[in-house]
Amino acid sequence: MRSKKTVILILIGIAIAAVPFFLRMREQQRADQYINQFEEEEDEESEETGNRKKKASPYLAEGAIGIVEIPDLKIKYPVFEGTGAVQLNEGIGHMESSAPLCDKGNCVLAGHNGSRRGTFFTNLSSVRAGTEVKITTKAGVTHSYTVEEMRVVNPYDEWVTEESGTEMLTLFTCADHGTRRFACKCVPVKDYDSERGDADSE
Repeated sequence: MRSKKTVILILIGIAIAAVPFFLRMREQQRADQYINQFEEEEDEESEETGNRKKKASPYLAEGAIGIVEIPDLKIKYPVFEGTGAVQLNEGIGHMESSAPLCDKGNCVLAGHNGSRRGTFFTNLSSVRAGTEVKITTKAGVTHSYTVEEMRVVNPYDEWVTEESGTEMLTLFTCADHGTRRFACKCVPVKDYDSERGDADSE
């Protein structure tokens, strides 16, 4: 009798432990679906049928506004407008008060770290100076950035959201069990290359 209870408890423990894994797998599939629809919409918008373009996916129109990709960290997720629970449970959130994607100013993106729903920015703290980050907008515009600086800051540190007169990308996620934030600032590849050239010539 006791051995039967032990087996049941073990099975319950395995089932509980498996829940986060299946949630992550499901959310990764949803993220991939957003990305696939996003890329399909780009293809549709570039093709014309007679005098009118194909109808864009209404699901996407209300969803992703872009894609963020960090190839070295195997990060590729849809970006949504806003940083509420709904957006951050689906992918990466764009801080609405910051600059638009691939535009002049400081564009700020936030992502969960260690969420049961997906990996998202869990690996962001492994980023290094010089790492490439790509942002693609719904219009099909892709900008490449290079990580320039990383910091661990307090949750409301203005360094994360400070305004910029030039194009800049800031990514951040939780650190130290949610008490702080890991953030990195990225500059367009052309700007980074020119700065590196100036430094090498000194």
